[in-house]
Amino acid sequence: MSGLPDEVREAALFPALDLPDPPPDHPYKAFRRDGYSVGFFPGMSHANVSVRRVAEGEVEARIAETRTLLAEHGFDRAAWIVADAADPPGLAALLQERGLELWEENGGGLERDFRQMALVAPPPGAPDGVEAHPIETFEEFVEAAKVANDAFELSERDRKVFEEQQEALWAWEERFPDFKTFAAVADGEVIGSASAIFGAHAVYLIGGSVRADRRGRGGYRALVRARWDAAEARGTLALTVTAGAMSGPVLDRLGFVTVGEGIVLSDRF
Repeated sequence: MSGLPDEVREAALFPALDLPDPPPDHPYKAFRRDGYSVGFFPGMSHANVSVRRVAEGEVEARIAETRTLLAEHGFDRAAWIVADAADPPGLAALLQERGLELWEENGGGLERDFRQMALVAPPPGAPDGVEAHPIETFEEFVEAAKVANDAFELSERDRKVFEEQQEALWAWEERFPDFKTFAAVADGEVIGSASAIFGAHAVYLIGGSVRADRRGRGGYRALVRARWDAAEARGTLALTVTAGAMSGPVLDRLGFVTVGEGIVLSDRF
């Protein structure tokens, strides 16, 4: 990790702290609290809680505070995303002692174990026959969303929420410049989808996915390079990402370094 700026490492470990909040009327809702943040799309099956620090004597209070907030918005489940670097050390174990359980599901865009990764040098370019670019039409936006929803095996409930929000989300693509969706195209078809959120010190990569029948041909690599080019154009020469078992090895080959690890816990209430 030599040469990795401290602020980029911190952005990789705790991306929610580096990213801008969505505008008040954006479909995605975000709430910042002391030491952690909560985010969700209303109506989905769970919300996400990203933790930086919790005083050891306040773990139960923070769980209760989060449950109250989410219950007010119709949720009965949260995914706690806990980096090993969070304070205090062993926070995930403390949360489990208070009733949270390991996230055991596949699909939905979450995996129990994850790596936090960063890149501060240009990745390889797209292979011949594959091109990736920021999405420019609603029709392509819908096609890319279908690729992502299938790749992440979204539940019918969560898929329906995204489909109902597509027009509103697309309208924000131009109005909210800190968030951008990309498509990978081959043979005239959308084969991959990914997004980028432009933070203070790094560009955070989310939702990278490629159609099952087109994997292994460079679509994911093309999406990473397109987002690097967009980051470079805005003067941010750093990418960060939270990687699971499938994306991690690909990102290793593209030059990303692992700066930390973590675990996802489930809280039902």
